[in-house]
Amino acid sequence: MSVLSFRLKGPLPGRIDASSLLPYRLAALNLSEIAALPLRFGRSHVAAGDLFDLSGSPGDTVELEGDGRLDFVGAGLDGGTIRVAGPLGHRAGTGMSGGTLLVEGSAGLAAGAAMRGGVLYIGGDAGCELGGALPGERTGMTGGRILVQGNVGDRAGERMRRGLIAIGGNAGAYAALHMNAGSLLVGGKPGAAIGHGMRNGTILLRDEIDPLPGFADCGLNQLPFLSLLDKHLFGLDGVPPACRGLTGRARRWLGDRGFGGRGELLACV
Repeated sequence: MSVLSFRLKGPLPGRIDASSLLPYRLAALNLSEIAALPLRFGRSHVAAGDLFDLSGSPGDTVELEGDGRLDFVGAGLDGGTIRVAGPLGHRAGTGMSGGTLLVEGSAGLAAGAAMRGGVLYIGGDAGCELGGALPGERTGMTGGRILVQGNVGDRAGERMRRGLIAIGGNAGAYAALHMNAGSLLVGGKPGAAIGHGMRNGTILLRDEIDPLPGFADCGLNQLPFLSLLDKHLFGLDGVPPACRGLTGRARRWLGDRGFGGRGELLACV
């Protein structure tokens, strides 16, 4: 396995667009060519070699020293692996369709937005719009897995159509806003108005809540598929422990009926 490492030379001068640091784009270049790659910095550019010390050889894996001002890391990723030691800025993994983006620290806004495939793992917290829709778009996440160990901001899973989002901590307000399909798991406490405008899909919680008026209470149910889902989750790497241990018994609500929705909100007990 070939590994190419980027280590920061010092503090970044500002917000850097690191979207070009993808394994498949770098694999055909030598280290000198990679060091000369222009990275967007505001209205200008800065060479990658001015910011990072490079080592190793280009291939299917990129290792990156993280910083909260590094934006768009893994955006458009379609194969290979990016491992980040530390935090990242905004829009990490947006539009990715394959491969794996592993972030040891936290991530900023819109991580995994418009994601179509692959795996995004965040070891810390994530900002608002996790797995949501990009500005001006009507569709959010359509495939893949997003696994967050910590808390997330507002509107996680907005307009989600397919895929899995598992959150180990608390979720902000309006999680699964206008959700159309897919699965959202919250191991901690959900914020206000979860599932607002939901048309389809599944939201799983670990405790009972007081849902929006648009959700019809279907009482306690024994749902065998939850045990199968728990077995599936157990076999996946990186799923937060708080999202595991589903027993098959859950309180079920259907909605959001105000939007003609038939999604389900399950409080696993």
